[in-house]
Amino acid sequence: MLPERVAAVIIDAKQILLVTDKKADFFWTPGGKVEPGESHKAALGRELGEELNVVLTSFTPYIIYRTVNQVAGKTQFVHCYVVDIDGRPQPHGEITEYGWFTKKYLLLNKPLVSRGIATILLPQLIKDELL
Repeated sequence: MLPERVAAVIIDAKQILLVTDKKADFFWTPGGKVEPGESHKAALGRELGEELNVVLTSFTPYIIYRTVNQVAGKTQFVHCYVVDIDGRPQPHGEITEYGWFTKKYLLLNKPLVSRGIATILLPQLIKDELL
């Protein structure tokens, strides 16, 4: 069984919130590994608190895809959820930077994003007119 990652798709005014840390040269959606026995909602709530110091307030399934984690080099399933949060994001823990990005800049590879986002999530968000 492949590892599972939960990912928060946080959109405001046709911009998506993406994060990075000092180990990577690209951005990705906030979220992380699902611990044994943990629900996706609990994992995402925990990760958003740890990474951005915000509270998960709504949680809607969006898309699931298979990709290679570029940091760990291992294949995983990414479960994306469109979420709302309470609080102003602040980089916390392993996260060193975040930003709100438009479709225009993402299509210009500004910033550089993970392969799964570039090839699967971003095209779906554009198709669904969320960005």
